[in-house]
Amino acid sequence: MEVAVVVGPIVRLLPKLLSVVDGKRKQLDNLEVDAGFIRRDLQSIQEIIGRSSGGRPITDLWIRDLRRLADDMEDCIDRFQVGKMSRIRFVGKIARLKKRSKDTLEQLQNFISIAGAPPAAPDHPAGGTEDPEEQLLALLTRSQSEARRGELKVITVAGFGGVGMTRLAHKVYSDRDVRSQFPLHAWVRAAPGINLLQEIHDQLLPILTKRQAEHGASSSSSKSIPQVNGDVEHGAIDHRLAGLLKTTRYLIVIDGVNTHELCGILSSISWADGVDGRIIMTTAIQLPAATCCRCGDGSSLAMGSTSQVFIGELTESGFVEACHHLRDDTLARMQRSNNEILSNPVVQDLLLYFCIFPRDHPVKRNPLIRRWLAEGLVFPQQETECFSQDVAAKNLESLISRDVIQPIQVRNYGSVKKCQTSGMMLNSISSKSNSQNFITMLCGSKTTEKDPPGKDIRRLSLHLNSAANGPRNLPKDLSRLHSLAVFPDDANITRHQPNLNYAKYKLLRVLDLKECADVRAKHVGKICDLLLLKYLSFGDSVDEVPRKIAKLKWLETLDMRRTKVVTLPIEVFQLPGLKHLLGKFQLAEGDSTQKLEELLTKDSELQRLSGFVIGKSEEFAQLMGHMAKLRKVKIWCDSTADVTKLAHVLGATKKFIRDGMDMTRVDRSLSIDFQGCPTECSEQFMDSLQAEGRLTSLKLCGKLTRLPQFHANTNYIEELCLSRTNLRGDTILSGLSALRMKLKYLKLVEDELGQLVIKPEHFRSLRGLCLVGERSMEDITIQDEAVPYLVSLHIFCEALGDLPGIDITHMARLKEVALHSGVQETIKDGWQAAAMNHPNRPKVLFIHPANSRQRDPPMLCGATGETANWTKPIGRKFATSIMGGIFCCVRPS
Repeated sequence: MEVAVVVGPIVRLLPKLLSVVDGKRKQLDNLEVDAGFIRRDLQSIQEIIGRSSGGRPITDLWIRDLRRLADDMEDCIDRFQVGKMSRIRFVGKIARLKKRSKDTLEQLQNFISIAGAPPAAPDHPAGGTEDPEEQLLALLTRSQSEARRGELKVITVAGFGGVGMTRLAHKVYSDRDVRSQFPLHAWVRAAPGINLLQEIHDQLLPILTKRQAEHGASSSSSKSIPQVNGDVEHGAIDHRLAGLLKTTRYLIVIDGVNTHELCGILSSISWADGVDGRIIMTTAIQLPAATCCRCGDGSSLAMGSTSQVFIGELTESGFVEACHHLRDDTLARMQRSNNEILSNPVVQDLLLYFCIFPRDHPVKRNPLIRRWLAEGLVFPQQETECFSQDVAAKNLESLISRDVIQPIQVRNYGSVKKCQTSGMMLNSISSKSNSQNFITMLCGSKTTEKDPPGKDIRRLSLHLNSAANGPRNLPKDLSRLHSLAVFPDDANITRHQPNLNYAKYKLLRVLDLKECADVRAKHVGKICDLLLLKYLSFGDSVDEVPRKIAKLKWLETLDMRRTKVVTLPIEVFQLPGLKHLLGKFQLAEGDSTQKLEELLTKDSELQRLSGFVIGKSEEFAQLMGHMAKLRKVKIWCDSTADVTKLAHVLGATKKFIRDGMDMTRVDRSLSIDFQGCPTECSEQFMDSLQAEGRLTSLKLCGKLTRLPQFHANTNYIEELCLSRTNLRGDTILSGLSALRMKLKYLKLVEDELGQLVIKPEHFRSLRGLCLVGERSMEDITIQDEAVPYLVSLHIFCEALGDLPGIDITHMARLKEVALHSGVQETIKDGWQAAAMNHPNRPKVLFIHPANSRQRDPPMLCGATGETANWTKPIGRKFATSIMGGIFCCVRPS
């Protein structure tokens, strides 16, 4: 039931209320009784909802009332904690909340009794009555009347993205009976840069040539094969392709038609009619309305996926009629199946949170999880002993595996680094968020909806663009704001601060200003008065943190990675809840030894220190040695480093490695950048890395004379990145002999990468390999039977030439190949052809390794998030007037 989304947060607030009462028992003695009444009422509400699960849905009015009860209770507690509410007023407020919870319980009991028993469950499954593979096979089968007419039929397999659609289409395409029905068949991946027309022609011509040779091409009844001599113009290829297709029945699968430009290209092709041909397209965008049926989770979908997949037949007749006669129960089953995917109320809130980001905005995984935790959207699971962060990560993986959220950048050997919602999904959840008052968006100078009296805005997202001229029309009352994010475009990065009054946002928990370039010291000072802040990020205009930040006792994340170097007061390390300190930091001058000694006597909650600069000061290193919960550390050792004062940092590094033996359930990462520092510094760091212990990830950047002597008898490194070491390939491979059986991901970055021969005895467990030659790359060889478990192969060099030493056909588990987007077209074509001939048909991506400090660089060339309705007819035999996409009919309310 939808009401569970609201009741859950209310129940989770009770421990917080009771802790406040317990902390001030003498002043709030009577409140413990009121809190007990509220607890019992809410437990009864939960029991009623549990008994009536599957029955009549609660009305929107109920949802609004229950969510307001949760919000009012939370804000009441927060205002009292930050001193914005007196004791007398707090006691009165809790008494009124007790009465509201009692009234809510009585009204809910009356509502359920009137609603009666829930309706009987449908006999058919929510996902439809047929297996998706059977449905697709049925659309390929021709009736006697169709055989006489010989009409072309186009079939779409549409969904929210992912590999489920591709596997379904490929399973049908590979079916032996299907092959026998369609003598001509071709599979084309609609990747950026592919000439679809030429690719289809080149695949069909050899098949037809062989077939006619077997059946006697000289027979008078045989149709002649059109001849093609080398590269010809588009029109000529189109004409000859039509001639090929007219010779016999054909099946063409076009996988990944995910842009409207590709649809336009397909529309312009002169598909042959009269031979009863079939075309299958997989797509993640809205195409013209079709005869649709819902396919649920079946064996043909990857990983048991339950993503929405629709199979539709696009023919010249029947578009409008089919949609008009689409049964109501079919749409109802679609709706129920979609709701089942997101039945967990926590997952629903996490999905709605994606509305805070602009369309097509890459969302980084780790910052997203930290924001969820700061908002209080995820809680630990005591029954499974899972931490909140682990629960959040598991829920995000669940959304991605179901294709609800799309991965747009995958790192290492499969973990998702960036993701985003598809256009259709974003439209759907935006509508849901709007109806539930979950997030308010200000796009340009207009909000997503009017600001009616009594509406409390708790999450505000400002999407500023060049169309927004003059002052922003912010909502008047933002006193209950919990989350504020600003996403200006290039023309507005310095135009928003005059309209933001931080002094009024006392309940703010999440403040994201990393895209803004006009945040000044006066703004930072006001922000340090927001005592409930848990997540704070700044852009590159802030290079110094004031000592006033010590007031932010609840702060968990401080993200300043956009700034080159940030001067940090030692008071930051006194924050009791700080877990993630992200940026390139150096300590402020003048911090006394006494303050440092006080800090060294206290336990630190810091988990990620990424990172600090080793200059002439030793304080950072001394502090690091007392951070027992550290998981990730990054160290910069620049030209100002004093070689005689490295003892503390080297000792802290050894301790960090040794402590990993006591933290076997979490990943531990160490990154050291010694570019510009004396050679003696790097030598001493190499010695410190020889300590026995446990790391999962190690990154080294800077010139080296040798690699550390890694210990094979310890549970050591699984991911290794070596950048600009100036070492030869054979030197690197010999230095990694101790890691060959354990290393799962290897990245090598050099100006001129070469003389690298990976043999079968190297890296037997490697899942991901990334090779980067910033100027050139040559003499790279991966021998047959080497890297048997390789899943991802990235080769980045804009001046990449032929690499005869790499043959991906021997990499049995390969799923992804990535190249620099600037390589020559002939190189792209060669790798795409190799991928087409590979049994797994791995994805071939063309990526521009953009500077991570740039504002939202495009990660995957050709990636798109377009969602506009597409009404152009596909093919010259298709309808010219059709309805809007079927997805608009099933969008959740």
